[in-house]
Amino acid sequence: METSSTEPIRPNPDKLLRAISADAGACACDNEQRGRLKIFFGYAAGVGKTYAMLEAAHVAKDHGRDVVVGYIEPHTRPDTLALLDGLEQLPVREMPYKGISLREFDVDAALARKPGLILVDELAHTNAPGSRHAKRYRDVEELLHAGIDVFTTVNVQHLESLNDKVSATTEVVVQERIPDRIFDYASSVELVDLDPDDLLERLEGGKIYGAERAETALANFFSKKNLAYLRELALRRTADRLNRNLERGLGRAAGDAGDDVLVHVSSSAGNATVIRAAARLAAAYRGTLTALVMEPVDDQKLSEEDARALHANVELAEELGAHVVTVYGGDLALQIAQYALSGTISKIVIGSSENQRKRALPNLFPRESVGSRLAKLSCTADVVVIADRHEARPTSGPRLATRFKPTRTDFAAAFLALLGATVLGLAFHEAGLAGSTILAVYLVAVLLGSLKADSFFYSIVASPLAVILFNYFFQTPRFTLTAYGLNYPFTFAFLFVTSAVVSSLTIRTRREAQMNARKAYRTEVLLETEHRLQEANGVDSILSTTAEQVIKLLRTTVVIYQVSPSGRLLDPSLFSSGNPDEDVTMTSLVSDDERAVAAWVAGNNKRAGTGTGTLMNARCLYLPIRGKDTVVGVAGIVLADEDLDAFEKNLLLVMLDECGQAVERERSAEDAHRIRLKAEQESLRANLLRSISHDLRTPLTSISGDASILLSSADALSDDKKRAIYTDIYEDALWLVNLVENLLVVTRLDNGTMALKTEPELVEDVVREALHHLNRKAALHELRVQVDDPLLMAQMDGRLIMQVIINLVNNAVTYTPEGSRITVSARRAGRGQRPGTAGLVAVSVADDGPGIAPADRTEIFTMFYKGKNVGSDARRGMGLGLALCKSIVEIHGGTIAVDALPESERTSPDRPGTVITFTLPAVEYEANHAEAEQRATAATEGRPAADAARPPETTRTPDDEGGGA
Repeated sequence: METSSTEPIRPNPDKLLRAISADAGACACDNEQRGRLKIFFGYAAGVGKTYAMLEAAHVAKDHGRDVVVGYIEPHTRPDTLALLDGLEQLPVREMPYKGISLREFDVDAALARKPGLILVDELAHTNAPGSRHAKRYRDVEELLHAGIDVFTTVNVQHLESLNDKVSATTEVVVQERIPDRIFDYASSVELVDLDPDDLLERLEGGKIYGAERAETALANFFSKKNLAYLRELALRRTADRLNRNLERGLGRAAGDAGDDVLVHVSSSAGNATVIRAAARLAAAYRGTLTALVMEPVDDQKLSEEDARALHANVELAEELGAHVVTVYGGDLALQIAQYALSGTISKIVIGSSENQRKRALPNLFPRESVGSRLAKLSCTADVVVIADRHEARPTSGPRLATRFKPTRTDFAAAFLALLGATVLGLAFHEAGLAGSTILAVYLVAVLLGSLKADSFFYSIVASPLAVILFNYFFQTPRFTLTAYGLNYPFTFAFLFVTSAVVSSLTIRTRREAQMNARKAYRTEVLLETEHRLQEANGVDSILSTTAEQVIKLLRTTVVIYQVSPSGRLLDPSLFSSGNPDEDVTMTSLVSDDERAVAAWVAGNNKRAGTGTGTLMNARCLYLPIRGKDTVVGVAGIVLADEDLDAFEKNLLLVMLDECGQAVERERSAEDAHRIRLKAEQESLRANLLRSISHDLRTPLTSISGDASILLSSADALSDDKKRAIYTDIYEDALWLVNLVENLLVVTRLDNGTMALKTEPELVEDVVREALHHLNRKAALHELRVQVDDPLLMAQMDGRLIMQVIINLVNNAVTYTPEGSRITVSARRAGRGQRPGTAGLVAVSVADDGPGIAPADRTEIFTMFYKGKNVGSDARRGMGLGLALCKSIVEIHGGTIAVDALPESERTSPDRPGTVITFTLPAVEYEANHAEAEQRATAATEGRPAADAARPPETTRTPDDEGGGA
């Protein structure tokens, strides 16, 4: 931004106050779930960080805070130790290590105590082996995640990005470091400052270290020059943090997007210095940091030492907030330039060791430096070369040796190619063909052999041997290594150079094709994962699909834990890769220790296990499967000795993120479905209440009126009149009782508490038992029962199916005139489609009444629907009966339908009649033939069915509760 004024640009005070207030409000909201971190920041030991922290703790306690001392570094400073009086202290954890006992902070005790504020000294401390976390700052992060406020201390030389500056000036390499994000995103930082002269005076007076250690410190780290530099660095870093916080609070100006920085990550010993410099540069330019890792196309693994160094540098870049990407190729400058041009990269950072001129082969023509080529290729980005201050480890030597390492395939390819060329050349020579033809034969043979070769050693062997064989067999004088003529040296040189170059290019092209194929396969797995997750139905299906895709990507066993919406870790699911080389047992992957690691990951939303700094002794690498705001699962990946490369890791994280989003969408859909069902249930209850309040008035009024007549005029009434009144009261009361029973069934079906108790039942028994509980007006109709097979059996809950038949027959009684014919029939509807299946049983209730209009047939099974053809008593119907029948039949796995009588069965042209048919699963009766025959005989003789076999339970229903017609 440009301005004509010489005054510095200052923020608007009102805007600043609003930003600070908004930030404070946001912090207050965040504090409900996450604790607040306060860092007491200094530039050297002895400036008073721990003293200031303890004083602040006493102030907090005086204000009513629950303060606990988690860990204070043991000092010989009496003033500091005196401040521990009056503060609750947690016991330390004793960790045995190499014959000694180390005192460590007990994070489990702190979580169990869960105070409002805890003090943890020495934030950059490295925990003893066997601790949950490798670093103490991770202990602090777990406390913050649990909602506990933390006071802690740290010096400026422990910040990761400043490590190189400190070591270059003080000549002391600090091993214990923390990521800058811990410092930058702390809730508050209090700078504890002391003049270097006063600090030296305290040191000489024995107030910091003992006499012997103080003398060593003065001779090395605690020089006045070093202390002055560290003090300045601490002041500048604190001011820089304040400026960043102000920018975050005020918001970045429009168009000020910052400059993005790209740094190359390699296995070089000095690469860590380059990464830290790039991180500082990205922070200074307010841009993002991208770490680029180039995988070679040689198809050869790094040495173990180089692999460890590369892994450490990648982890360092991630700790400093970099996004790690992987590219494939052999030209570093070209790969960096292409990536920079495809993005928004403004600065490219490389190390001086990587910028050195490389030679194609020792003592041959040098190549242009990487920095020089980058400056030409990436015209839109600035190239920054950082002096790494470390002697580069000779990584190119082993890599070069690996490229030229011979294999059996190389020897076999060279032997077969040259043998074939020689035999074919001899045949051509005998045929009188020219020597140029034979020369072409050797070139083609070397080229074909390179298609099967593994390394460039093939080119070194095949090219000179081709020259020797061509000279020996085909140049005059033949069968000697002597050649005459000025053109022969040029011919030999042409053959040698051409075969070497062509074979080398062929091998390189083939390896690049293999690398591209692997990359394409991984990308295809990612795309397939997205497609399959969209088709997955249910949370279990989503998680199993993700596990299968991870196995495709990594070819390793996967353990998946689902996390319930309440946060509880469910039982694991194991997905084996089938790889015989995996040295792992399935039981070891789901042991109590492994489950504990997975539970920690689910609770803290951070990765843990092998290859991390948390719970490193676990068998798997555990990664959280994140939704939008919560952890929905945990994935355990069984890793071999080598770690995942950056490209695989990025793909894995993307797959797990897609899985988390899919699970969250599925759960959201389930929640929406539950809400919709609840709304429907509430609507049903409201409709039931409205219907009951309206339809109960008639029978209640009738009962109360009849009772009043009996009470007031019983003596004046004849016996016939009394009997008629008693009958009305009984029928009205019975209607109410059966209505309540129907409502109870509807309610149980609606809320899912209806438990089916199905067993094979004789259909005829159930039908005849149901006919004993019909409306009394059924006696005014002609009732028939037609069952083709007296041994016909169906799988049913007899109590419920009886209610279906009663409702259907009562419905027919209500909506047909007196004297109508009502037929209940049952027949086998057909054998099952598969051998051994019994098929279905069809039960029909038919009447020859006025029938149902075709337009109403689709509505009669809808709750609260009442037909148009109502009789005199239909005012009592609520429209529940047929809807209840449909629900009962469907939970049995059957169907129900309505139709008119066939014309051949109609008693009158103007009475089409009605047939309602429902189906049930049939049961073969051969196994129960004796019992079924006994029950059929009992029914024929007029004895109760219960004498021969157990009858189904009965229930009473209202006389007209069909309501659907």
